[in-house]
Formats: sequence, structure tokens, C-alpha cells
Amino acid sequence: MNFLFRKPRFPIIVDTGTGLIGAKSWAACERQLTTVTFADMAPRDVIDSSVEGFFLFPEHMVFSPLTLKKRWTKAAIIELYNSQKGPGRPEYPTTSLGNKSLEKVVKDIVALLAAP
Repeated sequence: MNFLFRKPRFPIIVDTGTGLIGAKSWAACERQLTTVTFADMAPRDVIDSSVEGFFLFPEHMVFSPLTLKKRWTKAAIIELYNSQKGPGRPEYPTTSLGNKSLEKVVKDIVALLAAP
């Protein structure tokens, strides 16, 4: 793993193009990314715990904060998860979002992705 300018803060959500990865540490992120086969080398969206957008460039395995989507909304994060959650995973509820912080939504989704 390499970083351009700075590292994302954990936990993070990585959109691999075929699904989502939730990681609570660099070791977990590296372990999960080694199992992913990227269909193309297009930049992938990454959301960190401060809800800042990053890109993962799969060709070089470089994380970069240079992305067009710098801030994510609760609705966009939940929509991303619910659309790519995979079979057998529960949907993230879209109710009572006013009571949850952006950081809480990211942490909840990473926990859902990490669950067996």
C-alpha cells in the first residue's frame, strides 16, 4: 500500500467495483485487497471515518485524497452500501438518520461488511 499526500483515517469503506470492503486497520485492508481482482484499473472510491473521499488507484495500490467527491452524505453512503451489499447482508435502514452522525454511519456500515 502506498499513499499520496496523506492516509485515510480508519475505518474505511472501499468500493472495488464488484462489491464493498470495510476495513478497521491497514492490515485488514491489505488482507482484503489481496483477494480482489479488479476488472479494470479505474480509480475506486474510498470513504474514510471522517467521511472524506479518497481514490484507490488499483494499478499501483495507491490511496489519494485527489478526488472529485471530497465529502459524502449519509444518503450517498447508505445508497452505495445498499446497492452493493451482496446477498445475505442486511440493508442499512434509511430511517432516523438525523440522529446519527456521518462517522457513525461509516462505522455501522464497516461493521456490517466485516460481519461473517
